Amino acid sequence: MSEMFKSKIFRAAIWILLIFLIILVGTQISFVFEPLVIIFQTLFIPFLIAGFLYFLFHPFVDLLEKKKIPRGLSILMIYAAFFLLIALLVVTIGPVLQGEFSRLLDDAPEIFNELQEMVISLQDHPLFIRLMEEEPEQIENIAQWFVDSLNDMLILVVNNIFSVFEFAADFLLGVIITPFILFYMLKEGHQWPQHFYRYIPEEHAEDIKTTMKEIGSAISSYIRGIVVVCICVGLLVYVGYQIIGLNYPLLLASFAMLTNVIPFLGPIIGTIPGMIVAIIHSPLMILKVLLVVVVVQQIESLLIYPQVMGKKLAVGPLSVVLVILVAGRMAGLLGMILVLPIYIILRITFNHIYSFVQTSKKA
Repeated sequence: MSEMFKSKIFRAAIWILLIFLIILVGTQISFVFEPLVIIFQTLFIPFLIAGFLYFLFHPFVDLLEKKKIPRGLSILMIYAAFFLLIALLVVTIGPVLQGEFSRLLDDAPEIFNELQEMVISLQDHPLFIRLMEEEPEQIENIAQWFVDSLNDMLILVVNNIFSVFEFAADFLLGVIITPFILFYMLKEGHQWPQHFYRYIPEEHAEDIKTTMKEIGSAISSYIRGIVVVCICVGLLVYVGYQIIGLNYPLLLASFAMLTNVIPFLGPIIGTIPGMIVAIIHSPLMILKVLLVVVVVQQIESLLIYPQVMGKKLAVGPLSVVLVILVAGRMAGLLGMILVLPIYIILRITFNHIYSFVQTSKKA
């Protein structure tokens, strides 16, 4: 019996039971943690944006510091360049984007009417009539599901209309807080690991330092690579839509650029608005949009992505798609965006743990 109590499996089971017990107790006294949850929800997005910009900016801050420029002044120079770039984009692209968005809002009723007419015209199509004769119940069920889905969506929009103002307030708070958080992270962030290393045994300190540096370098490279890939895709889509004469090219290209943050699935999502506009335009425009999308995706996958990202992920496309789908189911859009950086961290960590275990066995 005493041997059982000393076994690793028994101790691991005890730890697991203790964790579940803590979770159970926590659910029974949730009111105690409610203020912490509110604080977390309020600060999560500002810290997330600041973390993203930190990994994007800190290599440039380090480079300026190596050129004997004080770190604080280097950060202010990066801030000035960044805000100058934002101002330049607002002045040059802002009016065009606003004009296209206004036109889209004005054309929205006409677009919906044409879509409705297309759906109605499909009812007179011979193929649809034959399907109705062969599988009337199945077609009616699909139609009823479609109507119910639209009604649910409308109810959801009406019920959550006031949350728009709450989101706007949270966004404004994030815009105000994020620069201060980012400044502190850039100014002091490189010193944080040193405080952590104090509590690590000396025999493991060097391995953990190497792991942390590799994780930081990989995440920074991944974020910079994603930014470059998204910008390239946005420019290519914009040029393609301009060539074929599609309406709202800058607006649609901007949407495609933003959705490209989601690997593999993002380009598919970014294509949907362009396809909707093409359907309203003409059947020939649908083929043109598909041609643009195929060409852009080939350029991205064969030229841009391999050159910019290299083999940082070291995982097959099917595995990435499955992981993204699971993350989207669990945590929505945010989970789909964050799952690959989390995967990179876990992969590097487990690789170093495995190497350490193998080295210990040989010793």
